[in-house]
Amino acid sequence: MTRKSRPIHFLHNPKPETLPENVGAFLRQLGGPTLIVVDGRDNSRCRAIATLLHGNEPSGVRAVLGWLRSGERPAVKLICLIASVHTALHETLFHYRQIPGQRDMNRCFRPPFGDSLGHVASHFIELLEQYRPEAVLDIHNTSGMSPAFGVVTYESSVHEALVSLFTRRIIVTEFRLGSLMELSGDQLPIVTIECGGAQQPEADQTAVDGLQAYLFNDDVLSLTSGLLLDLYRHAVRLELQPDCRIAYADQPIPGADLTVCLDVEKFNFGVIPALTRLGWLGPRGMSVFQVLNAAGENVLPHYFLSKFDRFYSAQQLKLFMVTTNPAIAQSDCLFYACAETEHEQIRE
Repeated sequence: MTRKSRPIHFLHNPKPETLPENVGAFLRQLGGPTLIVVDGRDNSRCRAIATLLHGNEPSGVRAVLGWLRSGERPAVKLICLIASVHTALHETLFHYRQIPGQRDMNRCFRPPFGDSLGHVASHFIELLEQYRPEAVLDIHNTSGMSPAFGVVTYESSVHEALVSLFTRRIIVTEFRLGSLMELSGDQLPIVTIECGGAQQPEADQTAVDGLQAYLFNDDVLSLTSGLLLDLYRHAVRLELQPDCRIAYADQPIPGADLTVCLDVEKFNFGVIPALTRLGWLGPRGMSVFQVLNAAGENVLPHYFLSKFDRFYSAQQLKLFMVTTNPAIAQSDCLFYACAETEHEQIRE
């Protein structure tokens, strides 16, 4: 990739007085994917942040803007990627996860890198190799109402320490979908932080509080003694068939293949017992979705069942990342689930 063709702009040590208070105005000022570089008290070390990979998840960029406007110097050099600026500004501010017809930005961190989003992802990978940060945070909002949690693809005390700056809930995922956190390892720990729903004020506060700890603590890679962490392993994804007609209501909708209970978000990170009703099925029954584990196997009967055209949990489950956005349910998944037997509490 030539310097001229590099798709990420650079902003070095922006002066607080040049930054607008309004986050929409800030994004318009950036104009596109931007790497903000801020010198720290110790420039021999570096940390990284990525946020706004999805255009409808504003908590991370709001927290970053608030910090930049404060003028406070971080403990170490900080690089921050504000990624899907065009998506966030498309038509209505923070409306689209991805621009219709384009890929999900957080599925672009593996080859091929041929489209414009792949170029952004490839360039950021190059920048991580150049700056060699000691850690990377990828800050998101959930697509529905939810408490905060972290997701890791690599289980270690360092990954747990980074997540614990924001939340005590950690999901260890084996899925490989092309997300940024899949680049994680011993030398480059990367964690995803899900701050909660974009409409939840506490999500913004979670982003602010966690970011403050990440920016200003000298050591963010060591776990605090005595922390009680909730770990969830071996999650599965409920994915809809491309032609599935989904609706959300408190009764079955005629013509829908799947009607999901209107209040399904209340199950986010709650334990639901076996035979909890989650919705209603149309004439095609449960053939309109599949439940995939990380190996790509459809394990639907182990997790869900149908009775009298109703859709139930087959065992005690923990659901998370439940969405009531039909577009996200169609393009990504309706929710993730873990068997409660895969939940472990550990005290560090």
